[in-house]
Order: sequence, then C-alpha cells, then structure tokens
Amino acid sequence: MRITTKRLLIRDLSFRDFDDYYEYAVKDTIGPMAGWKPIPNEEVGRRVFSGMILAKDVFGIEYLENHKMIGTISIYNYGIRKYKYVKQLGFSLNDSYWNMGIMTEVVNSVISYIFEKTDTMVIEVGHHSDNYASKRVIEKCGFLYDGRLCKYKELYDGRIIDADFYSMTREDYERKLKYEGTKTKI
Repeated sequence: MRITTKRLLIRDLSFRDFDDYYEYAVKDTIGPMAGWKPIPNEEVGRRVFSGMILAKDVFGIEYLENHKMIGTISIYNYGIRKYKYVKQLGFSLNDSYWNMGIMTEVVNSVISYIFEKTDTMVIEVGHHSDNYASKRVIEKCGFLYDGRLCKYKELYDGRIIDADFYSMTREDYERKLKYEGTKTKI
C-alpha cells in the first residue's frame, strides 16, 4: 500500500524507520494509551519492530516535510465481526505531532483506500474508553458508535479496561462521499 496526501506518505515499513519508531515507542505517552508497554530498550524495540514489518499489516506514516516516520497505522484482516469482508484499524502517532490533524488525515485516506481497492464491507476501529484523542479521530472520520465492551482486556500492567468500538460500512462510506462531495485520491 502506498498513499500520498498533502502532508504525508503512508507506506510499507522499512528497517531504516527503526530510529524514528524507537523515538516515540519508548515514551510513556504513546504505548499505554494503545495498550502496549513502552519499549524498555533498543533490543526489545528491534524485535517488536521486526515483527511489525514481517506481519505486513502495519504501515508507516511519513511526514513529507522532514521524511520522518512519525507513526503507524495497522489494517488487520480480522475484527469483532467474524467474516472475511471486515478490516480493523489501529494507529499510533509520535506525540510531537499530536493536535495537527495528522491522524484524521491518515485514517480518512486509509478508509478510502480500503473501500475503493478491496472488497471490504465493514471497517472496525476501537479505543480504550479513556483514550479521548483516539475517540476524537474516530468520530471526525465518520465512524458510527457500536458500543462498549466492559472489562474488554487486561493490560500489561494488570489494569482491566473497557473499550469502545465503532464501524463504517461501505454504504456509510458512499453516503459520506455523496454528502462531502469529494473523494480522496489514492
């Protein structure tokens, strides 16, 4: 996958992105909001990052102004719904780039890519119930609220958290396009 927007390039990850990934993966402001423990050291970071590359469902977000990989977006071939026409999104962003509309730009572009280049019928996305930044991105992108799963999962630190889930159907996407009168170039 390769998507270019006004400010960003969404592309396959590369081992040359490791330093940019490690810069934000060690921060306690990033991982815990997504449910993962901050990376404790470079060795663990390299193993985790290699796994992301090999999985082939995690893509880098490159900021074109400085060619830095500033985050990731995942497109998983599974979700809460159990059939093959469902994708689930996950995302993270270096906190130095928060509140710039970057993740909204990324998610909207990926939504267009998924519905225009695949046979996907539903895209799902979720967030921990206390992750208000992700909630804001999800709602801005037009996802509809499905509900809360109480006591959804246990985190690395032993906390058990609730999670809120949203979806967008192909029909929702087509209505959104008609309403907005635009289409993202992919």
